[in-house]
Amino acid sequence: PTPAPAYAANLKFSDLKTSAAQNFVGATVSYLDGSITNTGDKTVTHAVVQVTFKDELGQTAQREELPMRVLRTGGAYDEAVDISLSPLAPGDNKPFRLTFENISAQWNHAYPDLQVTQVMTR
Repeated sequence: PTPAPAYAANLKFSDLKTSAAQNFVGATVSYLDGSITNTGDKTVTHAVVQVTFKDELGQTAQREELPMRVLRTGGAYDEAVDISLSPLAPGDNKPFRLTFENISAQWNHAYPDLQVTQVMTR
């Protein structure tokens, strides 16, 4: 495993919640929603998160890397957009949503571990 970028320590996750829904072709799509807070002094314009789902023994059942997508509200529905379209300024807290087409059947249904593996700031 590569070490997390230094600025990643300034990105805090909270209020995690999982949900699932059927998409238009009948497949189940899973969501991980929460809040991300930038406690640092730079604006975050890009971030990639490694999400690790564990099994009943605490071992890795599945690991995925996804671009951070924040929820843009105000339209007819909330839309998950890349953080580059809605940068996270210093002190900002924004809701986020990560989408998974498939999660391992071995997953223990506890909240997955989140680790920022890439971050770009300005």
